[in-house]
Amino acid sequence: MKKFITLLAVLGVTAVSCTKETTLQPAGQQTLHSKFIGGTDGETVPGTLLVKLDENAAEALRKGGFPGLSSDILNGFKATSFTPAIPVQPKNAEVARKYGLHQWFMVGFDPQTSPVAAAEILAKSARVNSIQLNRFVQPTTAEKAFEADLMLTRATGGPSEVAFDDPHAVHQWNLHNDGSISDKAVAGADVGVKEAWRLTGGDPSVVVAIFDCAVDYRHEDLADAVWRNEAEISGQSDVDDDGNGFIDDKYGFNFVNCFAINADYINSSLNGEKPAAIKGSALNSIAGSGHGTHVAGIIGATNNNGKGVSSIAGGTGNGDGVRLMTCQIFQGSMYGSDAQNAAAFIYAADNGACIAQCSYGNSNIITNDDLYINGGEMDGTKISSSTLENAALRYFLDPANSNHESMEGNMAIFAAGNHKNPYSIYPGALSYVISVTAFGWDFLPGGYTNYGPGCKISAPGGEWSGVRDDYAGMILSTGVSGAAQGSPGVETERGESKNYVYMQGTSMACPHVSGVLALGLSYAKKLGKKFTREQMQSMLLTSVTDIDQFNKGGSRSFYDVSSGNNISIDMNRYIGKMGTGAVDAWKFLMAIEGTPTFLAEAGQTAKIDLSRYCSPSQTYTISVDDAARTALGLETDPVIKDGFLEIRCTKIGSGKMTLSASVGKDNEIENGIGGMSYTREISIASRPSATSNGGWL
Repeated sequence: MKKFITLLAVLGVTAVSCTKETTLQPAGQQTLHSKFIGGTDGETVPGTLLVKLDENAAEALRKGGFPGLSSDILNGFKATSFTPAIPVQPKNAEVARKYGLHQWFMVGFDPQTSPVAAAEILAKSARVNSIQLNRFVQPTTAEKAFEADLMLTRATGGPSEVAFDDPHAVHQWNLHNDGSISDKAVAGADVGVKEAWRLTGGDPSVVVAIFDCAVDYRHEDLADAVWRNEAEISGQSDVDDDGNGFIDDKYGFNFVNCFAINADYINSSLNGEKPAAIKGSALNSIAGSGHGTHVAGIIGATNNNGKGVSSIAGGTGNGDGVRLMTCQIFQGSMYGSDAQNAAAFIYAADNGACIAQCSYGNSNIITNDDLYINGGEMDGTKISSSTLENAALRYFLDPANSNHESMEGNMAIFAAGNHKNPYSIYPGALSYVISVTAFGWDFLPGGYTNYGPGCKISAPGGEWSGVRDDYAGMILSTGVSGAAQGSPGVETERGESKNYVYMQGTSMACPHVSGVLALGLSYAKKLGKKFTREQMQSMLLTSVTDIDQFNKGGSRSFYDVSSGNNISIDMNRYIGKMGTGAVDAWKFLMAIEGTPTFLAEAGQTAKIDLSRYCSPSQTYTISVDDAARTALGLETDPVIKDGFLEIRCTKIGSGKMTLSASVGKDNEIENGIGGMSYTREISIASRPSATSNGGWL
């Protein structure tokens, strides 16, 4: 009984048992409303609440310890546990304290008890600063999925030129769209990566954490791309070989149910003892339609290995692709909670990830920044505290936790959502992360994509309506045979599945941006450059192709997966609301390099004003290497007249050229006064225009 009294003294909680009421009692309403954050909607984990204590109470709990935390300690409250919300303490304690992570605890109680009723009692304590429901995180599932069996062999269309020897690359319009997929397709409606690969294919120092279902680390096209914790791989089973607090995290960690598995460990962390490491369930890539494996393949499936598909940052076949870390927060119908998701962000930050790839969100629950960050207002009372997930996200983003030499801080990329809503879901809508909308093979918005406030940029997400083979308009990537709905997997001579899947959705658009960012960090490292997170974000958001020019308004028919019917959508609603434009890998690398990029309309003679970069009074010669000449389809040499570059590109593509001149030389005097030669490198991006694309209007 002494332990019970001590803990209640710290908390100042009256020993009153909870009931199953779901509404607040008038006496407790105002107190709870002043402390409740993160909103009250959404499905919650039964029998748990997240509580943020004041500094003194949190310190007392952590330093003094309360051995044997169990139901008898909070008997009057009928609580079964009172434990740290983050099971493994963050590596950077100073930054963790900065965001108040050390003050968060999880209260366990009878699952039949209403969490709101429990919160009402805890809110009476002056030691409790904030209370948050421990909600389940919602995945942004693929809007549609097909397993790519004979579809790959019978599909029509596809580019004739591919960069690597990956056999299915010809079906990846999202990487190189030559317009052949449909008579309505727009050549160049892709991620703009084909020419970017001439500069870099990726770098193993870039680690992308996949917040999703598990990545299949045994997949033939991913086995060489997954992040590897070598100490755990070569170590003993059921042992924390690398001392990071997690057991057997060989390729990442499964956070689903990890708190329940490790209840004894979590309780021991309040006993003044050095806690043992925690263990999660085995990574499960099958549950959840192989969604995480598909997402990972878009970013970093191994390129040029003669297998499967190509990816944005999967290297050039020399072990030089980025690495993919699993932070499993979904497992089939089991979803991770806010607390588990927070732990995943801290794991990613503490184990080397510099990009968080997050195809999930709180769908239709939170509709403004204040509600997500602070909880907004309740009955006119302003809430003043950050949610646990947001605190962990800020920990991941903090410059003090930088995990790549080319960027101060880390970045998080989220899907905007597949609900057709005029706003992004959260957390993606936050001002300090990127939310990605989706377009199809014609640069037009996917019929499923969210749009509007909170949306930052757009990327290929697929659109199965309107192409000769419906699935061919979706995004082809790595998958898990038998996990996605549709046909059997690709068959080999032995009848084994090769596991490649077509999916579409903002879940697919999101990893395109993560992949381009990963490619940019790889190139920045190659150049020896370093940027702040804000600078990198700005370059990314301005390295785009305008997609509004292709949207002529009117209505368009889409197949609606949720209803199974064709629906008509007014296309005007998307104009100016899809973000800054379509992400373009080439332009992004040029921004990192510091080389100005000029746009030219394919098939037309462009006159480009160079006066900002070159004096019109000088005479220039132009050098174009063979790769750029081929990429741009230059049939005649570009010339400079009166400060304008005249160039005619016959192909969609990108390339660089060098302008050379000299100053201070008297050309009329042989061996006379010398001069100085100088050069200026520029980039040309040949892109389609809405006036000549032949696409849907």
